[in-house]
Amino acid sequence: MQPVVNIVDDDSTSLWLLQELLQGIGAELRAFSSATRFLSEYRPSPCECLVTDLRMPEFSGLEVQRKLLERGATIPIIFVTAYSEIREAVTAVKRGAVDFLSKPVDGAELREKVQAALAASRELHARRLERSARDARLALLSEREREIVELVATGKSSREIAEILQISSRTVENHRARAMEKLHVTSAVEMARLIG
Repeated sequence: MQPVVNIVDDDSTSLWLLQELLQGIGAELRAFSSATRFLSEYRPSPCECLVTDLRMPEFSGLEVQRKLLERGATIPIIFVTAYSEIREAVTAVKRGAVDFLSKPVDGAELREKVQAALAASRELHARRLERSARDARLALLSEREREIVELVATGKSSREIAEILQISSRTVENHRARAMEKLHVTSAVEMARLIG
């Protein structure tokens, strides 16, 4: 899937310049002249980033970041500003921004930062897919299998689990075998890693 670079800047000249600087990086460029329009049209993509001005009339770049976080969006963000705003930069980075660039933007630096943000986005997407697959496998477990898997993950033996749950070791072994099959794991270590 083609990477997507969303660009938000209320200044039409800056918006055009950012698009020009990012031509030829192998990504679809989506330009927005307002934060409101971007937020209303934004749809998450497996490989994406956002390049946004910090100071805009409707919503600041920080407000855009906050609104995206409230939606659960984990899009890497690069802030661009003509002003020296240390406090805002610190806030942006604490919330997960990948970079903060000053205007006028150096084209080579911008392209490098965007490529790094897209790589981070691909990694985040891969982790989300892994988490979804793990959660789907865990959802297949019965309540008793889940109890046993959690105890196995803490390092408990079948005998110890049997004593804790007041069931036979054989029953623990049966539940454990079915759980390992559902989870597609072959050892207690893999099971612990999946739960952890």
